[in-house]
Amino acid sequence: MPRISFDAVSKSFGDTRVIHSFSAEVADNEFLVLLGPSGCGKSTMLRMVAGLTDITSGEIRFDDMRVNELEPRERNVAFVFQSYALYPHMTVRQNIAFPLVMDRFKKIYHLPVVNSIARRLIARQPDVLERVEQVATMLELESFLDRRPGTLSGGQRQRVAVGRALVRDPSLYLLDEPLSNLDAKLRAQMRTEIAELYKEVKKTFIYVTHDQVEAMTMATRIIVLHEGEIRQIGTPEEIYNRPADTFVARFIGSPPMNQIPVSVRDGQATFLGVEDLAKAPAHGLDDGEYLLGIRPERVALADGEEWSIPCEVTWAEFLGAETIIGFQLGYPERDAGKITSSDAETSYLAKLDGTMRLAPGATVHLAFDPAAATWFHRDTGKVAQHPKVQDSVTA
Repeated sequence: MPRISFDAVSKSFGDTRVIHSFSAEVADNEFLVLLGPSGCGKSTMLRMVAGLTDITSGEIRFDDMRVNELEPRERNVAFVFQSYALYPHMTVRQNIAFPLVMDRFKKIYHLPVVNSIARRLIARQPDVLERVEQVATMLELESFLDRRPGTLSGGQRQRVAVGRALVRDPSLYLLDEPLSNLDAKLRAQMRTEIAELYKEVKKTFIYVTHDQVEAMTMATRIIVLHEGEIRQIGTPEEIYNRPADTFVARFIGSPPMNQIPVSVRDGQATFLGVEDLAKAPAHGLDDGEYLLGIRPERVALADGEEWSIPCEVTWAEFLGAETIIGFQLGYPERDAGKITSSDAETSYLAKLDGTMRLAPGATVHLAFDPAAATWFHRDTGKVAQHPKVQDSVTA
C-alpha cells in the first residue's frame, strides 16, 4: 500500500490552468478527502492520480516510484465513478467480475467469436467466483448477483460500482463524488457503509466531494481546494475549528461562519455601521481592519454577558431541535433602509435552541465569547488569530 507524494503538480487545458502547484503527502491507510466547490479541480486531480489524465508539470510518486508515465492498469488503483459506469447488459455478478476478467484477457481473446466465450470461461473460474462472492457478501449484494443494474435502486447500483473496485484488491481506492446521485437518506447510509468499508479493507482512500458533511464524517484528513489551489490541509477538527482563511471558514460549516467587519483599536473591536452600540474585546490583535469570524452556534441571546449588541431578526427557521435566525446589526428603527437582509456583507446567522421562537422584525441582544472567534485580516482574508478557547465546537 503506497504512500503518495504530490510535488508541485499542475494541470492545464490549453491556456487554462486548473491545478496550481499541488504539493501534499498522503500517508498509507489514510482516508483523504479532496473537498471544494464545483470547478475547483478536485476531480482532475483524482484522474491524474489514476492515470486517466496527463500531468502538465510536477510529479506524483507512489512510495519512491514516479508514476507520471505509468498506464492506469500499472498503478494498481481502483476508481469509483460518479455515474456508476455499470454495464447495463451484464448482471451484477458480471459487472463485479469484469476487472478480474480483463486482467486475464489476452490479445487473441479480442477476436469477435472468441471474445464472449473467453469472458464467460474466465468469469467461471473458481477463484473469480469466490472473490465475487466475497465482495458481494461484504456489500450485502448476494441476493442481487443475477439481476441487471436497471432493476436496482440507486444505492444498490452504487454498491455494485464499489464492489467492482474492491474485487481486484488494489493498493489505492479513488472515489469521485460517488454519492452525488443519491437522495439524502441513501447518502447518509452509503457514508456509513463506505466508512466501515475503509476500516475493513485497511487501504488508502482518496475521495472527491463538494459535500462538507461527507468530508467531515469520513475523512482522516481533508484538503480544501479552491480555483485549483490548496487553501488548507488538516483533520476535520482542524479545518472546522481553525480555518486558514475566509474561504475555508465559510465553505466549512452549516450554517457557515459569520464574518463581521470590525475595526480594532487598543484591544477593542467596533462593529462597522453601529460603532456607538457595542464594542467587543479583541485582545492580542494589532490595530487594524479585521473580519470577526464566529460560528452561528456560538451566538446566543445575551444573558448577563459583559457586552452585547442589539440586532434585528430578519428571518427565522424552526427546525425542531434548533432555530436558525438571520439578523442585522443595530436597531431597525434607527437603521431603516440602511441595511437589507439580502446584503451578504451585513446579514448574519445564529443557531439557537429550538424553544426560541423569534419573529422577523424583533429586536434582540446577541452575544458570544470573543475568545471563541476567529479573526481574519480584512484585506487578505488570511487568519490573524485563531480561537483561544479549547472546547471549540466541532461539526
